[in-house]
Amino acid sequence: MDSSALVLGLRVVLSLAVVLGLLWYLGRRLSSTGAARRRRASTIAVVGRHSLGGKASVAMVDVAGRRLLLGVAEHGVTLLTELEAEPEPEPRRTEARDELDPDALERLIADVPADLSTLDAAPAASPQPTTTPAARMPAVPTQRNPLEGSILDATVWRRAVVAVQERTLRR
Repeated sequence: MDSSALVLGLRVVLSLAVVLGLLWYLGRRLSSTGAARRRRASTIAVVGRHSLGGKASVAMVDVAGRRLLLGVAEHGVTLLTELEAEPEPEPRRTEARDELDPDALERLIADVPADLSTLDAAPAASPQPTTTPAARMPAVPTQRNPLEGSILDATVWRRAVVAVQERTLRR
């Protein structure tokens, strides 16, 4: 093999790496610009969409606090009706936890009879908790993937394949 062909191959690989690195850097840099933030904070949000076959579908859209049901066809978009907007869920309240007093805990344990069969089978009615117990909530939020949203992220490719399949699926 000629050494000039080897050098040429290395230059091609290096150039490709530089171009991909530049694209990744620019993608990360531009995703934090004001235009991208404005796009994320858009007043229009598609809540749901259902295909009716062919090129017709129904879409539920939130627009500036209004929920609209739209008919989407090949020739245009038609407003079907305006729906009641669902109230936004209330933020979860975190309850403060009390410190356990070792002496009080000892007294509670002493009050429990040794023979548990003497206790009532039906527990007293207690209100059901309305929030998720702290033991089920993760202490640390899940780590975000550093490639999330970039062309190198596998999730992006999976979504692209699904989108292409939805567009090309014959019904």
